[in-house]
Amino acid sequence: MTDTVFLLGAGFSKPAGIPLLGEFVDYMLQLSARGAKRKDNSFQDLPIVREAMNIRNELDGYHGRANFDDRDIEDLLSILTFNVLGGGKRDKAKLTLMAKAIAETIEVTCQVRHPGLQPGRGQVIEDGPDLYRRFWKALFKAKNSGTKLPTILTFNYDLVLERSLLQVVSGTSFGFSSRLPFDRFRLTYGTAHAPDRQYKIVYTNYNSHGSRGRMYDEGSVLEHEPTNDIGSIERIELLKLHGSLNFPQKPQRDNLTQSDWWAPVADPYILPPVFNKITGDGLAQTWRLALDRLRKARSIVIVGYSLPQTDIYMQYFLKAAVGPNLDLDRIVVFDPVLFSSSERRDAMQERYEACFSSQLRRRIQFTPTVNPPSVPSGTTEAFVSMLEQNPQSLLY
Repeated sequence: MTDTVFLLGAGFSKPAGIPLLGEFVDYMLQLSARGAKRKDNSFQDLPIVREAMNIRNELDGYHGRANFDDRDIEDLLSILTFNVLGGGKRDKAKLTLMAKAIAETIEVTCQVRHPGLQPGRGQVIEDGPDLYRRFWKALFKAKNSGTKLPTILTFNYDLVLERSLLQVVSGTSFGFSSRLPFDRFRLTYGTAHAPDRQYKIVYTNYNSHGSRGRMYDEGSVLEHEPTNDIGSIERIELLKLHGSLNFPQKPQRDNLTQSDWWAPVADPYILPPVFNKITGDGLAQTWRLALDRLRKARSIVIVGYSLPQTDIYMQYFLKAAVGPNLDLDRIVVFDPVLFSSSERRDAMQERYEACFSSQLRRRIQFTPTVNPPSVPSGTTEAFVSMLEQNPQSLLY
């Protein structure tokens, strides 16, 4: 079992082009008005986003009696969720449509895509910021040195981690002279909405014809395997606490194909923020696993999550997680807010410190030092740079 847990918030996916929660509705309004810009500079019409913004406009009358922020996607989801509890099929349809519009907004803004395989070569095309491929490569390099892979907990719905993982394990990132530290791996989500996927990594020669004749590249391909515990298997545990674009609404049997884990589904399972995350929910097992991993962790690394004052649930979740943990040695927090104005920085530190005892507060690192100094402090870039240069400061 791992000794390290990564907890990733919206800030982790910001370099991939996906808007933060506070920016999300503004992006949806822009997409509703003009559509998504294509590579040929034309615009793709997005009617589902426009319909979602019409639903937002219907809530305008609430302002006369209720205080909420109609530019905050979590406020909109919360009100729609309670309307479902007190309403009927029409309210449920509105919530479903809003979830689909969120999924479409993430997809059109996300720069980490999977455009397919290179013609005639069969290798995965590397797409999007190299930052996320560097993340996986740094983890696998540390694994090669004897470190365990961390459990990754994320609040994000996007497929940035899945697609960048695919680009690393299948392609020419690792050739015969620099192989991955495992021959087989299992991707585990911890929910019936996404059964485990297991693969064998096969090294091969990619070949093609060019102006210089036949060309060869060393690389790897994935072979889908039945899920079993025969032989040595590296487990990559990715617990997506609020659902994901590749989670279908109905729980699935373990009969999915290789392509499912990096592709969005038509009707994704996304957990609205006010839903009880433990009782009677499809992600209850995921939250139980997350609680267990945090209770056993020696190192907890938090990236791009500011622990908002309104997120009371997560504050008590953290308290319940670390309360029984006798082995927790450090908590490292990466967030640009911690390097901003003193008022915002102090408020964020106080929110985190309020979750932990005085002796544990001394073990929280709010301003981890990263080299080179040109790397923006507290960012995903700073986190990945430290993972590359000084993995022992984050991993056990």
